[in-house]
Amino acid sequence: MKLRELFEKNDDGKLVLPDFQRDFEWAKEKQKSLLSSFLTLLPVGSLLILEGKKEDFAAKKLCFPTALTPEERKDECLYLLDGQQRISSLKTIFSDYYKDKEHWLETWDKIYTDLNNRWFLRVKPKPNETDIFGWEKLRFNSFKLYEPVEVLEFIEFRKVYKTKVNDWFNPGYSPKDDDGNVLGPNKLKVNIARIAAGASLIPLYSVFNRNNKEDKPLHEYVIDQIKNNRIEELKAAVKDGDMDIIDLLEPVDPLISEYLTDEEKVRDAWSTLGAKWTEKVNKYLNELLDQEIPLIQLPSDEISRAISIFENINEGGTDLNTFDLIVAKAARSGYSAEGSLSQRILKLLEEENQLSEAVCSGILGDKPTLFKASNMKTIVDNKISKSFKEMYLNLLSVFSHFEYGNLEELKVDYIKRNRILSLNFEQINNNTPLVLNSLIRSLAFLNIRLGITDINKLSYDLMILPIAYLLSDDEVWESESMLNKIEYWYWASLFGGSYREAQNSQSIKDIKNLHSWIKNSSTNKFSYLTEKILNEEGYSNKEVLLLKDENSELRGSLSLGILQYVLSKQPKDFLLLNEQEIRLNAWEISAGKKVTRGDESIIFELHDHHIIPLGDATSIDESSKKIRSNKKHVLNSPLNRTYISSVANLRIRDKSPNKYFEYVNESSKWGHCLPDTAIDNNSTSYEEYLGNRYTELRKEIKKELERLEG
Repeated sequence: MKLRELFEKNDDGKLVLPDFQRDFEWAKEKQKSLLSSFLTLLPVGSLLILEGKKEDFAAKKLCFPTALTPEERKDECLYLLDGQQRISSLKTIFSDYYKDKEHWLETWDKIYTDLNNRWFLRVKPKPNETDIFGWEKLRFNSFKLYEPVEVLEFIEFRKVYKTKVNDWFNPGYSPKDDDGNVLGPNKLKVNIARIAAGASLIPLYSVFNRNNKEDKPLHEYVIDQIKNNRIEELKAAVKDGDMDIIDLLEPVDPLISEYLTDEEKVRDAWSTLGAKWTEKVNKYLNELLDQEIPLIQLPSDEISRAISIFENINEGGTDLNTFDLIVAKAARSGYSAEGSLSQRILKLLEEENQLSEAVCSGILGDKPTLFKASNMKTIVDNKISKSFKEMYLNLLSVFSHFEYGNLEELKVDYIKRNRILSLNFEQINNNTPLVLNSLIRSLAFLNIRLGITDINKLSYDLMILPIAYLLSDDEVWESESMLNKIEYWYWASLFGGSYREAQNSQSIKDIKNLHSWIKNSSTNKFSYLTEKILNEEGYSNKEVLLLKDENSELRGSLSLGILQYVLSKQPKDFLLLNEQEIRLNAWEISAGKKVTRGDESIIFELHDHHIIPLGDATSIDESSKKIRSNKKHVLNSPLNRTYISSVANLRIRDKSPNKYFEYVNESSKWGHCLPDTAIDNNSTSYEEYLGNRYTELRKEIKKELERLEG
């Protein structure tokens, strides 16, 4: 059945969800991943549907948690047993649930929160991105030529907020003309199209346009405007001598070189170029909904077993992934004595490796000399962790295609699935030792220099690529000043927001720039990030960290980064252990350090501690549970968190900070970047204290970067 037909049946009350279906659970990134596969015309899986009648089950409509009334359903209907997450995601991406402007707020209140978005395709590529829309010369072909990961970075969404009616994509957006009159529907569409085209964003929510087929949909207005803008840019580029008119127009008019002086024919050729591009893009988008979705349709006599069927199909299975295919490729005679590729990797991850003196420079107290990668959770249940597999595959592809230092042709394509799967037996086996050595050194660097205790807690997985690439070089591994520059890059990029989007292209760009800075003594191309440290609007600035920015969600990567930065400075624990001060060292935590307390030996674990305990606020009529569930409560700010030992946390968790601070020495406070101020039991005092901690953290990080830069 075509996707369009599924949408129509859902609108008509013929395709419904039985009441035993779970709620919609997919986060926006999962929806985005599905869309990238759908746009490249890859199968998105079959649906399991049960024929039935409306009295068989209570039911709900796709995208909404509330039950349908009998009047909203057809007597005979199709119950969707498997596929809710996929079809609900696609329905909200391609449909305008807010087209009734008078009642859009009612829809906003009813629809699942993770579906309150509007989705777009960005037409104009950024540097190092594939030009998937043929924007540069207005030559478009189907996305069928691309891998989903190549399309992924061109997909954008905008969260719809009830109060942000001045956002041009908000359903409540109602600008006025020069005379103060609210724009009518057609003028409003033109106004929105102009803004969207200026941002190179094609809206997808008008593609399913069932009820107004005679009315030109918004996305077609936008595509026209983008085309017009680009034609003018191309004409200017031709006049400036930056582009060749024959190269641009010959595909639409093979004889263009014979009448370049004929203004009318040249004008027609420009018009044809734009019209063909527009036609192809519109045709592609409109035909997306005609993709066939395979159905497994159960007859109505299976209705008694519907719930059992639903439970069985949701138990899931295991897909054959890229790593499995590479392991299979690596399996040849000659390596059998060493075991499979997986076995070889597992063995190396369990071995102890010698640390360089440079990586341990600056450590207070006893310096570690050996490092074991398995301490960083690279092995889970005797299997290589998913995170490590991804890192291995990306670096394997880079080292297999390029000699060290030869970076001119390095592009994002080389860390994508099709390039990785193009590797042959020799490339995989010959380059694996280098790749593993580089990654193990990188994990040691993360652990000892960056306070990361677990590979799965790296804020952005792709940040390991530039580190691993550089650490494959023995000179870098043995050089304190070079390692300092890598650490500088890491903190500046993390807290300055470099990896908040387009992580693939950013990591490739950083490999080149970091290598140039470290090995060629070139200019520091990351210095511009200094002022962005904990100050990037919408990502890491004070408002976001204090949870006061309604338009921006706090990223877990940033919260983790703050905790890890503090841990990397080897802060002292909050309380003495056996009358001795204890430093919190990431490598000891990862290795499962044991300490003696009284007569018992315990593993020294880290706890993510609320500096102002949630229980401290219960006297202002808020329970700890209520505060914890309110993601925007100031006490849930990452500025209110630090790592302390499980022992210390157990002893102070019921005390107010003013009480337990009496037992915490000054050096411990400094190590955790805590302001030396009292905290009253009220929201204003909490916010002021955490604001002071923000200032302390930002000052310390910037001072650290100055030292690392040298």
